[in-house]
Amino acid sequence: MGDLLGLEDNMDGRKYIKFMPSINGWKAGDDEVKIDKFLLDPNSIKSGWGWIQKGFSPDWHWDDEVGIRKSLPTHRNDGTLLTEDEKLNYKRGFSVDIYTKDLGIRRWSSNAKGVSQGFLALYTALHPEIAENVGKVAVVEYTGSKAVAYGEGSSRIPEFKLQGWRADDSFEATTDTFEETVLDESKTNGSVDEQQETEQIPF
Repeated sequence: MGDLLGLEDNMDGRKYIKFMPSINGWKAGDDEVKIDKFLLDPNSIKSGWGWIQKGFSPDWHWDDEVGIRKSLPTHRNDGTLLTEDEKLNYKRGFSVDIYTKDLGIRRWSSNAKGVSQGFLALYTALHPEIAENVGKVAVVEYTGSKAVAYGEGSSRIPEFKLQGWRADDSFEATTDTFEETVLDESKTNGSVDEQQETEQIPF
């Protein structure tokens, strides 16, 4: 009779998306996906502190206003008190909802240095135009990535081009998205970004 309760459906693992420097591409869940253009919801953009570690869900503490830094968190989201050493594991990062025709809505979040630098460049292009495009979504093209070196490691910075704005109700279809899951560092092929480079990003 099939899976009447949807218990075998693997889609829960595809509700987020991430850029992977090690493969110079994108993954939704465990699947590599191709992205050329996507819609971006400017109202979903968040900045904040995130600790991403193997075996645990990401612990995010979002700024009250995008780009206005809060102090380092003193507790995990579950209320556990952080030690001074644990506080140093938090890195600046971001979260944003994007939409593609094939994948639907996906939440993209990261605190990896190269990935965050790529999003910062995109946000810098978006920011001056958000106020004059209230109620619209951004049309963005992913144009590739460039290789960078950080200390003894290397990574890649994704690059984007803002193509314009348009009215679209795609983000109203569903809000059933998930935070990016923890990265298995054993599969990163030594990418500094995916091993959580410690240098801070500027937002």
